[in-house]
Amino acid sequence: MLEVYLFVNPLGARCMRSEQNIMKLADHLTSKVSFQFVPLLNQQIVEQALPTVHPSLAQRNDCFQTYYQAILAYKAALFQGKRKGRQFLLNLQTAVINDHQALSTDLTRSLAQACRLDLDMFEEDCQSDLAKQAFQTDQKLAAEMKIQQPSSAVIFNCDVSEYGLLLNDVTYEALCDVCEHQGVATKAALMQDSTPAPLAAEGMGHRPHLHVL
Repeated sequence: MLEVYLFVNPLGARCMRSEQNIMKLADHLTSKVSFQFVPLLNQQIVEQALPTVHPSLAQRNDCFQTYYQAILAYKAALFQGKRKGRQFLLNLQTAVINDHQALSTDLTRSLAQACRLDLDMFEEDCQSDLAKQAFQTDQKLAAEMKIQQPSSAVIFNCDVSEYGLLLNDVTYEALCDVCEHQGVATKAALMQDSTPAPLAAEGMGHRPHLHVL
């Protein structure tokens, strides 16, 4: 069984694509895949999101709070089930990234309603200590796995080794490379329904985006 931890910027376009790649892989594999989208919030994410080169302290704080509130909303959705939580996250990213909607309480409430969440429970959990503790737990996990940038994944093949692979660029092709290297499935079989990459794949030993933890 593959176990995948994808560390995500909750409002990042690249992370949204990485999430979709992992879900696509899970659909194509015949063996079981367990995956989690773990929200990440650090200085790098805040710096990249700021519109100016020399932002003020107030701008930094506002940006941090926007991402923090998005994460708490995602954690609140997860409390009502992993599937609903993932759908809420994808809907939130679509609204903010693709539809250019500003994050707000009204937006998260409407998205929660669309995901058929219990709204009273969702709104209570968004402000709860439990959601804040879950956020802290996620940041500790990221530190333990030496995650520094969003859209990084740690992949374990539970049937083979206790060591994980750190994947810094979560493309579908890179995920297929990992599966082939781990003996889970052939890359050719996984890629047959995908658009072929312009360059041929190299051996695992020549892939700088892969590291053994």
